Amino acid sequence: MESPRPLNHGSATILAAALLIASLSGCASPGPARPPSLHLPRVVTDLTAIRTGDNVLLRWTTPEKTTDGLKVPPTLTAEICRQIAASACTPATRLTVHPGASEATDDLPGNLATGPAALLTYRVRMLNADGHSAGLSAPAFTAAGAAPPPIQNLHVTPVREGAMLEWQTEPTPSFIELRRTLVQTKPVPKQPARKPLQLTPSTPTEVRLQAGKPATDPGGTIDPTAQRGETYSYTAQRVRDVNLGGHSLELRSASSFPITVVMHDTFAPKAPTGLVAAPSADSIDLSWEPNTEPDLAGYIVHRQQTNSTEASTRLTPTPIPAPAFSDRTAQPGQTYTYTVTAIDTAGNESPGSNQVQETRRNP
Repeated sequence: MESPRPLNHGSATILAAALLIASLSGCASPGPARPPSLHLPRVVTDLTAIRTGDNVLLRWTTPEKTTDGLKVPPTLTAEICRQIAASACTPATRLTVHPGASEATDDLPGNLATGPAALLTYRVRMLNADGHSAGLSAPAFTAAGAAPPPIQNLHVTPVREGAMLEWQTEPTPSFIELRRTLVQTKPVPKQPARKPLQLTPSTPTEVRLQAGKPATDPGGTIDPTAQRGETYSYTAQRVRDVNLGGHSLELRSASSFPITVVMHDTFAPKAPTGLVAAPSADSIDLSWEPNTEPDLAGYIVHRQQTNSTEASTRLTPTPIPAPAFSDRTAQPGQTYTYTVTAIDTAGNESPGSNQVQETRRNP
């Protein structure tokens, strides 16, 4: 029998390399396998609830990731549960949602939309395709019970001070919240190309105002921020503050029908007051109290020769900005009657001021 032949140097080298590779492969083992993803959308963290009339508006952000950090499908199912007082949170509705801003409206049953105020709690959970969830959101609180009655007969009238809003009063402990939306803005004149661009604060698209707070219904108010030349839409709600279970909540009426108003500028400034005259050797000097209207363009001075049948004369063809004027066209020895009017940038002219009479001195 032939004895085994010893390994030569080349064969020994190949064998050693193979053993080294096998050893290194064992050291690089990935360890135990990770369990597969459950594809559970993350829990909602920003649920809010707003009670308006017989409805509750719920808003939240639908998560974009699962609990494993993976992207959720483009559509998910949201389940909303409702809890009154100490009862269990029972499902109220399900709806299809997409990742990002989401909302739903819960139409309250009759027993929750009437009677005294009670704490109402909502939660939402995201369900995957298998109907599984990572859990309920944090609670959002609002109030069950009868909401304040809606605003009736809202109407809006432009006045010099702004927009006058009036409505039918109700003997209910609530204040009024008014929402103004800018419908159309007045055109802005174009600046000549050679002048630098003038930037002014833009008119806000939506403004909220309150009247009768903390809990009275005044039946009307003035919106002093309404600007002439603009077109606005107004709606109104009654709001009642309640404290339930340590939570400060609001019960809101249904919103009124929107009322649109065009803020035409047809309001003249007030008549100037305090007109006085003083003669001198070469003129009759006039002065009066300044007007305070923000859209004041200036003043017009009128003169009529006393004991004359001639109509009064407009001494200032264009408005003068200062509340003073020197009549250097008055004739020596002649007596004149003066009045002053104010005019605004829309061309609305005020009634005349008090009259004064004065005689130009002889040189």
